[in-house]
Amino acid sequence: MRICHLVTAFTNDIGHIQAWWFITSLGHRPEQGETLPISYFPTQETQLYKASMEQGAFRGGRGSITLIRYSESPVGPFEELAIAPGEFANPYQKPSHRVTRAYVSSMEALINGRQNWGLPRELAQFSFTPSLDYRDATEVRIFPAISPTEFASEACFAALIKPVSWLPTIPTSLSHFPRVTLCQPPLEATSDSAAPGLGAIPRWHLLDCSESSGRTKLFRCEGLLPPQEEAPNSDPQASKTTTKKRMADGVAFPDVDPYSIGIHWTEMTMTLPRAVPLATL
Repeated sequence: MRICHLVTAFTNDIGHIQAWWFITSLGHRPEQGETLPISYFPTQETQLYKASMEQGAFRGGRGSITLIRYSESPVGPFEELAIAPGEFANPYQKPSHRVTRAYVSSMEALINGRQNWGLPRELAQFSFTPSLDYRDATEVRIFPAISPTEFASEACFAALIKPVSWLPTIPTSLSHFPRVTLCQPPLEATSDSAAPGLGAIPRWHLLDCSESSGRTKLFRCEGLLPPQEEAPNSDPQASKTTTKKRMADGVAFPDVDPYSIGIHWTEMTMTLPRAVPLATL
């Protein structure tokens, strides 16, 4: 069994990063009683699920999927896919953003994300391959782990990323935008076969995510997974066949339909401060 050592939360800049922001919503305001599908949450994270599904907890706003490739970090290189559907009420401050599901490509990154920032990370295998159909495009697929060394044969997330080549990259800094703060609920101890023996994270964590700068440009995206099969319906007028491919399976990752245009950080320097552990409730 491989033993992973905890690295203390770091406050230095991390360079050699590429990131893609898929925008899932802008200014969304949930209707009364609106809740998120269960695929937004890891199956074992009951406290995260309950805190996010309480009446009125989900406040909406800007939602996004973030795909990041860390060429270097204190826990080595790794990839990450995370979804933050918007803002949520919490016991400590005004509504804040929250990562509800995330995958990383190394056990070291999984452990440190949980311990240092309260992120509900799961293990997965990431595949980045050049597209055979579109010039300069990349096909990304994520396969969730079924054990520490085995991964599902079917991807839970698959996207085609096509650069908008006629637009230049521009200098960008998040310090010029409204601050983004994550407020992450406690996490459960895991008995999951893909990441066994991880201890509980009993406290809430508050993390400022606004210290990033680099160069950005636009990209286009579309799904690569087969369309959702329609359930049998006796009314032929109500049954419609769609040929649009999906970006996620709706089971191990939420089946969202992002805007077709996203933001690509071609170069990025990120400062990750130590998260503030808050009192247990």
